[in-house]
Amino acid sequence: MSIRTVRTRTGVTAAAAAAAAMTMLYTATPAAAASTQYVSDNCSFMNCTEGDLYLNYRSVASSGNGNPPGSFAKFYGNIYDHAGTTISYNGTDTGTVNYVYVFSAGQGEGSGQAVKNNSASANNCSAVDGYRVYYNSGYAGHSQSIPHYWACASSTNLDATLKNNNASSHFA
Repeated sequence: MSIRTVRTRTGVTAAAAAAAAMTMLYTATPAAAASTQYVSDNCSFMNCTEGDLYLNYRSVASSGNGNPPGSFAKFYGNIYDHAGTTISYNGTDTGTVNYVYVFSAGQGEGSGQAVKNNSASANNCSAVDGYRVYYNSGYAGHSQSIPHYWACASSTNLDATLKNNNASSHFA
């Protein structure tokens, strides 16, 4: 065997061993998991001052006559999925946060429950925007317009199709 053949075989063997060691090192390191936060207000991570659409856990006696007791969640802007959203702040798993939408804690009935498919009424508190609540995620399927009441004073019951079957909401 020539010196050149030995050198080539040794170089290939050393390179293969180094590659195997790097693979083992890389796969042995656990992937950083995204964190999960339960929120009842998407302004907590969207840099807005307050939500315009309130989704309520309970119905009102009749639409336009006050706001129901119990828990609520408030949103600003379009909500593609009432289950929540995932945001990657730096493009890596370590900067990813899963926001799960729940009704506000400590506010009575419905507290901590998921917003998706659990809302019975809504209150449009925006002075300039209309809102629609949709049956499906992604602003699809049956929908209902939520009217604005002066001073955010009253809620609208979701219709029979949407009550406890809400999945998304959108500026109208």
